Amino acid sequence: MICKRSANGQPQGHQRQILSCIRNRLFWHRRQRSVRYNAAMKQNLNLLLQRLALLRLSIAMVWLMFLAYLQFHNFANLQVAWALLVVYLPLLLISGWQGAHREVREWHLLVHLVFETQLLTGLLYFTGGATNPFIFYFLVLLVVSAYSLPALYSWWIAAIAVVDYSLLTQWFQPLMSHQMHSMSGTSLFDLHLAGMWLTFVISALIVITFIPLLLRAKEQQEQEIHELREQQLKNEQLIGIATLAAGTAHEMGTPLMTMHMILDDIAQQEDHPLTKRDLHILREQVALCRQSLQQLANAGRSAHETGVHEAHPWLARLLHRWRLSHPNALWVDDGIECAACIAASPLLDQALLNLLDNAAEAGQQPIRLHSAVVNNTWLLNIVQPDPTAASRIQQQRLFSSQKENGMGIGLYLSNASVEQFGGTVHLQAQPNGGSLCQISLPLSAPEKQ
Repeated sequence: MICKRSANGQPQGHQRQILSCIRNRLFWHRRQRSVRYNAAMKQNLNLLLQRLALLRLSIAMVWLMFLAYLQFHNFANLQVAWALLVVYLPLLLISGWQGAHREVREWHLLVHLVFETQLLTGLLYFTGGATNPFIFYFLVLLVVSAYSLPALYSWWIAAIAVVDYSLLTQWFQPLMSHQMHSMSGTSLFDLHLAGMWLTFVISALIVITFIPLLLRAKEQQEQEIHELREQQLKNEQLIGIATLAAGTAHEMGTPLMTMHMILDDIAQQEDHPLTKRDLHILREQVALCRQSLQQLANAGRSAHETGVHEAHPWLARLLHRWRLSHPNALWVDDGIECAACIAASPLLDQALLNLLDNAAEAGQQPIRLHSAVVNNTWLLNIVQPDPTAASRIQQQRLFSSQKENGMGIGLYLSNASVEQFGGTVHLQAQPNGGSLCQISLPLSAPEKQ
């Protein structure tokens, strides 16, 4: 985009360029976090379906042992029950595969539960109906639906289960065996009680193992959602700051141009009250301010441009730049030479300069710098050994500053910029009263030449 200029030569599009680029960058990260939010919601259903596949495997094993027991004792008419149990195998495989490789929606889980409910009804119909103790597995399916599905879907599952249970009390195929003619009523009742006890034990084991896994997954999901919401609030604040910064930069253009023209007129007058040195300093300062605005506009246009570079040369260049802007800034190299490739962006440049400024102004001693690579992460430690630095850290609050002319947003913006590239900024007090600012950035693959 070409920036148009007014009659006095002052760019008119600075504030639009800066605001547009910063907004585009923040909106892009907002979309990314929205994608992460949706992914977190969907991941919970995928995990649930995988757990449901394991649950089906255990139930299939129980039914296999139950039918084998009935077959061993010569119970008749079990062919259809065996066929229905075979259907459990593809259902188990489909649920496990879909949970691991496909996006699971709520209606997918509803279909799975409805199909399993009908499959269970068929198995119960051919194995004694409501007299079969395994009918209480309906309750497990109701617990799963109540936990994972919306209320409407859960009511559908409950209604289907109630209807199936009611039908099984009236229509079912009794279990018949030649040995039953020689068994007394007490023996049959004891067998039924043993089956109820076994069903209760299985249901209890399922509940105490299956539900806690789902609860932990849900807590993790809620934590991720909470972090995403916090980040969204930060983005809203950054957009507000960007709007004010762009407007202020635009408003400063006209006064600076006016001052530049007045100083030019004064320089042409022979009897002006200023000395040549004072006039030179004023014109130099005005030119510096205009140059800073131009650099701000250029940085805004290129803020979205990222790349990869070596950490040590980049750090050396920024330290040299920092020394030029702060002639009195001093640092001690405790080992900053470290082979690492990290993301490259003007946002990271300004973030590091802000953090160096804060560390230098937090005390009267030279700051100490050290970098290292730990767990695929590049770390930069900025230490201010002054014993009074820790007390100043404790007074740091958002948009507040102890500096005479500071606004207190440098640290906030630096942290936000580093976070956009997957890094973090940690500020903490040292036991000796000093301060430690640690910057961490994930390593990046070197760009191919």
